[in-house]
Amino acid sequence: IDYKTILTPDEFTIFSLLRELRKELSQQEGVPVFALFSNEQLAQMVQRRCASKADLLGIEGIGEAKVEKYSEKLLATLSKFASPPPSSELP
Repeated sequence: IDYKTILTPDEFTIFSLLRELRKELSQQEGVPVFALFSNEQLAQMVQRRCASKADLLGIEGIGEAKVEKYSEKLLATLSKFASPPPSSELP
């Protein structure tokens, strides 16, 4: 799957940062990157704009153990690009 064609340019930037984070974590733990999260799971984190542990738990294949272990770093990366809520107030 070419995520560059599926994700918007902003989403792909975040997706790329998550992939870098996953690589760092996998090297620290001595496990393959796919053992942590799949590309599909990372793409869903971006598309769903995950902002909480509950959001991460809503993605298939991500359980409590991974959320407890990695959510802080994942959510910190995702929050860097959090878009502000749309303003419903008119001038």
